[in-house]
Amino acid sequence: MRKFTTFLISILLVSCMMLQLCGCNRNRADEAYNLCTLFCEDVKNGNPDKLMTYFNGSDITSQELNEIINPSGLNSEEASVAACIKESVKYKVQEPVYDYKAKTATVYISWEQADYNSEAANASKTLTELKTAIITAPTNIITVCVTVDLNGEAPKIVNPKDVIDAVYAYNSVYSSVDFGIMPGILSDFYKDGDWVMATKGVYTNTKEIGVRLGFKKELMDYRIIPGLIYTVALGDKVIYTSDVISLKNNSIKLTLDSEMTGPEGLNEDGFLKDGKYTIMVFDEHSNDIAVFTCDIKNEEIEKDVIEFEEYSDDHYLTEAVYEFKDDDLKSKTIVNKSGWWDYDGTSVGKSAFGSDTAVLGFSLAVNQDNDTELYYEYYFSEDAEFSDINEMKPVYQMSCKPSKYKDQSCYDLDYPSTNIKPGFYGLVVYGDSSKKHIVFIAACMVVEESSYEATG
Repeated sequence: MRKFTTFLISILLVSCMMLQLCGCNRNRADEAYNLCTLFCEDVKNGNPDKLMTYFNGSDITSQELNEIINPSGLNSEEASVAACIKESVKYKVQEPVYDYKAKTATVYISWEQADYNSEAANASKTLTELKTAIITAPTNIITVCVTVDLNGEAPKIVNPKDVIDAVYAYNSVYSSVDFGIMPGILSDFYKDGDWVMATKGVYTNTKEIGVRLGFKKELMDYRIIPGLIYTVALGDKVIYTSDVISLKNNSIKLTLDSEMTGPEGLNEDGFLKDGKYTIMVFDEHSNDIAVFTCDIKNEEIEKDVIEFEEYSDDHYLTEAVYEFKDDDLKSKTIVNKSGWWDYDGTSVGKSAFGSDTAVLGFSLAVNQDNDTELYYEYYFSEDAEFSDINEMKPVYQMSCKPSKYKDQSCYDLDYPSTNIKPGFYGLVVYGDSSKKHIVFIAACMVVEESSYEATG
């Protein structure tokens, strides 16, 4: 009986010791788990000062650690993508395996991170496309094994750098051409630039100025390049600021024209005003690239002389009478769709109307992308010679831009009137508001009888 009692007590003692040991092991494993969870949260947040507390003083310097997490020299695009990848990071701490003899715990940590090398990411051509591809990409799983030393008063992770290196490995790929982001800033790739069509940086009587910039050829090796912005100042006043412009090749022309300035930027002859113009070029993050200065010195110009060729009445009846005075307007005009327009069924020929017409109008069909304003006048002459026309006052004057139609645009150069007399009418079209530069002329005849009498 005594032997049995002794045996039972021994079993109870061993059981108690085992339970105590298991409880001790459980507590140590919990310490390791809690430490790793706290560490992972600090790794995810990327605070170098907090992460330094996991290292011995001789393991790594604060500067070296910060360089892994927040590398110096990242440009805006690289930093934006880094933030996007960092945002995707999640972690899961596995159950520690405790070695009671060595008093260490082995802990596996699984990290989820967006696949920044996915097919969609590698096909991205803009920063927005790349970030969208990262956000929507399936995640990669990164597993890191850490050892927690439990010999001291406080638990200590033996290999914290292994985790940090694995999680922040993406910070080493930006300089790779395969990743597609241009390194550095755009000015690093700027080569040269100069004014276009300006001898010694001086323009005369111009409606447009511009500079052409050249960049190094290797810039085009990258898929994601910041855009350009440029401003134009007349004297000390900025008169134009561009939108962000994408670089499609390593050469680009930046301009200022009369449409950009509006009428307030033009002199009475329709040219850009005299003065000193400065074009300042930046990347879209406001980093300077280049500055160019030119002068505009306008010369007084004489008004073009109005001349109409004299034709017989039969010519007005059988031909469309007009003449281009400007090659640029001619190149934009669809000639076979242009001519005198019969609004009210009063036409009696190609360039002739009955006296009952209420509108004389020439339709000048042009390409749909043309939006330049033209200025026009109608003159009246009793004979086809238009004698002394340069001393006459026009019977009608107006300006217009093209009206948009389905397959073309048209300048509707109309003269509406309730008193259109028989005789000859000359249409003079100018390219400038001062009406000095004639770009187009046309003429028509109004016959004595009504269109009904002429055709009835």
